[in-house]
Amino acid sequence: MTHPLLRPQPLRAWQFEDLLDTPDDGYRYEIFDGTLLVTPPPPMAHFATLYRLRRLLESQAPAHLVVGENLGVLRRDANSYFIPDLVIFDADLLSSSVAALPPTAAKLVVEVVSPSNPSTDLVLKRAGYAMVGVPEYWIVEPSVREVQVLAQPGPKGYLIQEKRTGLMSGTVPFPYELDLDVIFA
Repeated sequence: MTHPLLRPQPLRAWQFEDLLDTPDDGYRYEIFDGTLLVTPPPPMAHFATLYRLRRLLESQAPAHLVVGENLGVLRRDANSYFIPDLVIFDADLLSSSVAALPPTAAKLVVEVVSPSNPSTDLVLKRAGYAMVGVPEYWIVEPSVREVQVLAQPGPKGYLIQEKRTGLMSGTVPFPYELDLDVIFA
């Protein structure tokens, strides 16, 4: 197996199939418009925020929806592939053989901003998820104890952006109520 960072300069843009050769070394390998993105494993603070958020969402999610981690969202042309911190999708996909979710299957994607690479979640993934039509994208920002809720995607980005603090409630992808003070504890 060739290490992806040591392979010869590609003759074409990175595609999903190229990720099959990446090492299982704890790093996250993603692609945006054919460019490889490599990020290190998250620190404990990031993990703790994600853990608390996932537990709260799972406790309120209906049985037909999955609140999952480590499942990527793949653009149809295979030149963009993101692995959100959390993704919510229909449970019937658990019995499928898809290697990654098509963007239309993701009801909600959530990214917890890491201090080491905030622009990936705040700019790059924001544009990427909107471009492929992910209906709602949450950017969780522990440093300011808020969640940006982005909705109504379009080719130029999300049309709705709301910043939430304290108690947060909504109906997409299911009715929920979250105490952000618990998540950011």
